[in-house]
Amino acid sequence: MRLPAIGALVLLLAATSASAQVTLVTNAAPPPRVDVIPSDAWLCRQVAGDLDESTLLGQAILARYDRSPAHDLIDRVQFRRGDRHLGEAIAAFAADGTGGVIYVSDSTDGGTLLHEATHAMMLRLTPDDAEREITRLMAADSAGQIDADVVDLARRSFTLSFAASADPQLWGLVPMVLTSAVFSDNSNAGTLARLVHATDSAAVQLEGNVSKGWGRATVADAYDDAAAAHWRYAGIARPEWWTWQEERTFRLIGEAVAYERAKRCVAGN
Repeated sequence: MRLPAIGALVLLLAATSASAQVTLVTNAAPPPRVDVIPSDAWLCRQVAGDLDESTLLGQAILARYDRSPAHDLIDRVQFRRGDRHLGEAIAAFAADGTGGVIYVSDSTDGGTLLHEATHAMMLRLTPDDAEREITRLMAADSAGQIDADVVDLARRSFTLSFAASADPQLWGLVPMVLTSAVFSDNSNAGTLARLVHATDSAAVQLEGNVSKGWGRATVADAYDDAAAAHWRYAGIARPEWWTWQEERTFRLIGEAVAYERAKRCVAGN
């Protein structure tokens, strides 16, 4: 469904932002949920055709779904045209100092914006909450409790981002090598767990992509830099136990969470 006009989103954002500021009184039973729009699915099915529309739609989504302690992501996340930042994607999120940026293309739907907003939210989790999310998703993956298509999408997205951290000459090789390693693993582990195992050795062997600004020797070093950026954006001192492996796994499970949340929203679940 195409957005009928920017004005509709202005009203939507105003209503959604207002609802996010309402102070709820905690009772024995949770208060009933009152939607300010017909449904979450309506929001996720909208399509923005330029940067202004993407910004309004993205801010409405952030206002509605922000689960960070400070509920300040509307102020902390900017929207910019993707250009060279996107590659084959139609949207992407990147931590930028203590704030974040969602890069968008000329046509970006609400489900995709929710996907990227989920990354913005997850990178603001506390260390303990981040660790719990890793444990929860890896357990669900091993138990086969995540939809197969969500797991496959998460694997593909993570593999491509992993490859983009390597020397450009290896971009075509890395996804093939990692995918082959995952599906040749005969263990009872889930797909995501097998991908983690496959990247353990590859990350410390592949040269890092200096041309993208990583400036480090290996992909493992690139994830170490990504971890520093992650916790700077979160506004929390990086835990001593949070190595490049934790960052790698957190980025991987983040893809699964983002795809699952967007899929459910579009479906109206």
